Amino acid sequence: MAFQLISAREAQKLMKFSDYVVIDMRNHGEYDRGHIAGAINLPYQFLDQYIEKLPENRHYILYCSHGSASMIAGRKMSDAGLDVLSIGGGILSYRGRLFV
Repeated sequence: MAFQLISAREAQKLMKFSDYVVIDMRNHGEYDRGHIAGAINLPYQFLDQYIEKLPENRHYILYCSHGSASMIAGRKMSDAGLDVLSIGGGILSYRGRLFV
């Protein structure tokens, strides 16, 4: 499947659609301190445990702190047959209205 880096602005536009799942790949503490509304927290360190459980009929938008972990995860998820987008620059590049 496809893997692509996108800007935070592009991600915000796509988040309106219900077939997109936003995944915060940071640890639980970082997630609790602030995240994109509606994002589920699946830390990068546990990727191998949940990658096979993710439905193939969804689109995934990933982010981490700076963008590197979500980019690596995105490629791995894409290789597993998932459609994945990763926010370039991570949460640090996101200043949208959905930040909670």
